[in-house]
Amino acid sequence: MMYTEQNIRGLAINFLRQHYKHRPRSGTSGTRVVSKVHYYQGVTIDARLAYQKPDLSWFTATVEATSLDRAHEVLYRVNYFRIAMHAMAFTLAVMVFFLALTQVQGESVWQWFGRPKVYLFLLTSTFATFGLAAIILSRIKYYRYIYAIAQFIRFHADAQWVAFDKQIFENVPRRYYEELERQCIRFGFGLMEVGEENKVRWVIEPSHIDQFAGSRSRLPVWVAAVQAPPLMRRLQKSLPLGKVPAPAAAPPVPTDGLTDPLDVGSYLPSAVVREADYAAAVVPARRGRTPWYKQPVRFTKSLRWKARNAYRSLYPDEIRTRPGYYELPGWLVATIFVLLLLLSYLFYEQSRWEVVARPGDKDAVTELPPLEPAASPERSDASPELLPGEYDHRLSSNEVVPERELRVDPPSIVEATVETDVIQVYRITEDGEASIDYDCLPLYQLTGTFYLLEEGRYPEYSIALERAKYLNGRYGMATTVALNNCVEVGRSGYLIYLGEILESEASANFRLRQLLTDFGLETEVLVVK
Repeated sequence: MMYTEQNIRGLAINFLRQHYKHRPRSGTSGTRVVSKVHYYQGVTIDARLAYQKPDLSWFTATVEATSLDRAHEVLYRVNYFRIAMHAMAFTLAVMVFFLALTQVQGESVWQWFGRPKVYLFLLTSTFATFGLAAIILSRIKYYRYIYAIAQFIRFHADAQWVAFDKQIFENVPRRYYEELERQCIRFGFGLMEVGEENKVRWVIEPSHIDQFAGSRSRLPVWVAAVQAPPLMRRLQKSLPLGKVPAPAAAPPVPTDGLTDPLDVGSYLPSAVVREADYAAAVVPARRGRTPWYKQPVRFTKSLRWKARNAYRSLYPDEIRTRPGYYELPGWLVATIFVLLLLLSYLFYEQSRWEVVARPGDKDAVTELPPLEPAASPERSDASPELLPGEYDHRLSSNEVVPERELRVDPPSIVEATVETDVIQVYRITEDGEASIDYDCLPLYQLTGTFYLLEEGRYPEYSIALERAKYLNGRYGMATTVALNNCVEVGRSGYLIYLGEILESEASANFRLRQLLTDFGLETEVLVVK
């Protein structure tokens, strides 16, 4: 036997009336209110049963009736829309984490692959991550959507039942029925099965505890009580207010045979009737609709309705037939928006990489190779005393200055002069500010033991100064160029030490390991007593 939705709805209502007949009938609680199809906030309530309890509150039970021709209401389908949104959020999070990690390490994806291969890599990685996440999420039962369950989630009733024709699950895999049972148990909904010969089987009892902790909106009273409350109706009957008095009895019909029963006596007008009293009042003509600027409230409401209709027109046509299918929580929308902003920023920072490194980069080098005075290093006539990378300003890249013009015979007598303007300490702070001292207090003359993180020793001040500026700009740490005589007695040349002068051996060793781990700098601890 094939049941229609109306048959199942009637059988379910009769079952509920029998199921709740044990309710006490004292006062007005025994009054039943049975109503059929009703629409409430985009949800179709197939049937509902309600009665007023002794405390005057309403008990409401709603039913979602499903026949064989509407089997899709209880058979689950995979919510691919929500899977796509969650997979997109996961993909954005992975890409943001990957690019942020490379950015912190001073690397760049554009440097690894170059243009245009980097764009192919990013697109491939994005689609691969999205596809893998979507495949994994599609296997999770959370994304199984059932129309009947989704309707009940949108509002709260004291008891919510799903009634279905038994033939629905005879030709489909077992997992569809198991999923319906699982979701009914999870959300606290009742389940009844309509079988042969109008037999209704009670499968699951609805939960008496709200599984949503009161977060759903309740059905309003006017939905539960589709007619006047019983208590008020009985009260109106007992009061004389509003009663219409019975009409007066008609006069007796004369039977003398002489009096006309239709005679109303002599009738004369009590006043002189004038034609002016019956003249129709002249109503002056009015203009059309009031302009919109004279009714701003109505115009604002009209704009709001138009905006909402335009926004809803972007939704798929089936959105009204799938409540909750295309809805997303606010936290997910906000997360996707924030991740898109972060990903755009990281794309911009990574794409700024160029072949020529900028100052401050991890692999920053000079934009030009060391200058040579001639076309090739082999033909260069630079002085052999120059260190690699130094430029001999006496030479030109176009022509070589004759050697004889460069030779100056040394004086036969060299006067011993004391230079008073020799820079003994040149310090560069972390912010790049430099300070110069032309005199220093030697550390070996002080009492106590001091520790310096020595980076290297250099014979000339210019070489040491260039090295110190590079270290400061590259690693952003305080760097000091000091005369060796300021640290150790009888030493010549200059030394470079990093950071501050330390007084503890433990702090010096810790700082030594920190420089080696973070920057790859190999330094030595110089002990000055």
